[in-house]
Amino acid sequence: MQFAKKRRRRGATVLKRQPVDMPGQWKAIWGTLLRWLGVVLVLTGVGYGLWIGAEKLRDPNAFPLRHVRIEGELRNLAEGDLQPVAAEVLGQNFFMADLDALRTTLANNPWVEKIIVRRGWPDVVEIELRERVAFGYWGDGEMVDVNGLRFKPLVLRQPGPWPRLSGPSGHETALIKTYGDVRALFEPVGLRLAKLRQDERRAWWLTFDNGLEVYVGREQFEQRLQRLVQLYPRILSAQIDRIAVVDLRYGNGFVVRWKTAGSPIPVAG
Repeated sequence: MQFAKKRRRRGATVLKRQPVDMPGQWKAIWGTLLRWLGVVLVLTGVGYGLWIGAEKLRDPNAFPLRHVRIEGELRNLAEGDLQPVAAEVLGQNFFMADLDALRTTLANNPWVEKIIVRRGWPDVVEIELRERVAFGYWGDGEMVDVNGLRFKPLVLRQPGPWPRLSGPSGHETALIKTYGDVRALFEPVGLRLAKLRQDERRAWWLTFDNGLEVYVGREQFEQRLQRLVQLYPRILSAQIDRIAVVDLRYGNGFVVRWKTAGSPIPVAG
């Protein structure tokens, strides 16, 4: 008896079922979950600690400001002008005190040109300022600084005498320069310029500290002043106490108006 061999189909693959390791898979899954849970717990703890620390820093009774330190050269300002304003933040929390509001209030003082307010650990308010440098008076009730900016000071502690300027708005810097030039021109002949005025017609008026007034006019400003510088020592200086006004608006000379009643007298140049 012959038994026929069972033929295996060409190209067929015999699959064998592998046993599933269920305990190992669950162990890997739980390990991953526990690691992530640990990370979450750590982050939660750190966040909670930061929140507690932030609340402590914001506590109004913690880290109080106790001192004010002022730096800068003071001439017309005094620490007594600044300390009472800065004292409003003393006792407040170092981190929460509104120093921007304090800076704005201090900057409103007309004498303050630049100011920086900052915290100094652990309990100091530091104020660093630059005081405005005044040049002289401007018009009625105002002053002008060396940069040509006008302001209205509340108090003037720096001793004078201060020159007086007045003119059209926007001409402040030009008048400051002209004042310096005219002063340098006349001081060698014994005249000290006290007041310089330019009216709306752009005509110039000079007043010296001895009371002498000089009307220059609008044209030939430098030429007319040069003529007065040359003639003043020879003709006018001996009679300066009697002279009220010198009018330079003449081509070959000038007109003198005396303090006592009388007609103006023309003087040839």
